[in-house]
Amino acid sequence: MSEHKHINYLKIYITLVILLAISVAGPHLGIFWLTLITAFGVAIVKADLVIQNFMHLRSEKRIAKWLLVTALAMMALFFAGVAPDVMRDSGRNWVNDAALAATARGIPPPHGHGEGEAGGAEEAAPAEAAAPAPAPPPVAFSAQTQFQTVCSTCHGPTGQGDGPGSAALDPKPADFADPAFWADKTDDVLIKAIREGGASVGKSAAMPAWGALYNQEQAEQLLAFIKTLKK
Repeated sequence: MSEHKHINYLKIYITLVILLAISVAGPHLGIFWLTLITAFGVAIVKADLVIQNFMHLRSEKRIAKWLLVTALAMMALFFAGVAPDVMRDSGRNWVNDAALAATARGIPPPHGHGEGEAGGAEEAAPAEAAAPAPAPPPVAFSAQTQFQTVCSTCHGPTGQGDGPGSAALDPKPADFADPAFWADKTDDVLIKAIREGGASVGKSAAMPAWGALYNQEQAEQLLAFIKTLKK
């Protein structure tokens, strides 16, 4: 009858937490070979934990380490075989034309790229950066356009307070076509209402503040257009 050693799960858990911290911290140092050693080292230790504590078949436990070593050797051989094609743009009896063309277009090569390679190909100088596209000219402020876009929703296209949003409002929006509306209004009060909202001048709070949309000069232009709606 075979006996199995007691598994210290707490020790295994703490080990795995430490390995997790190492695997996360290793790549942040930016050292290529240290990153490889960290990654493969953590993998080896984890595999050893599985072999020592969770593999209970007789034959499997004996050959698992050899299988692991063989797999690592094959991975190292694979890396050595493909690394030149992936990490360089030229080598012995071959040239990566696509990589050289990209460099010529202005894509800078990685640090150390192309140094010490057989053939002595010099790094292509990056092409001059393309000139940035000119910014589009600013659109001139149009009080009429702003009124039809923003104000007419409630005040209506002709300013008579009959816009589609007026149906749900009480009191109704101001009728700019009615001369009585203008009888007791000053420009300062109306501009304040435009920029700070109706509540700022003692009127309906349903009139929103448009100060974030219009500066003082634009509010004055908007008021000048609204005055043209008066009959």
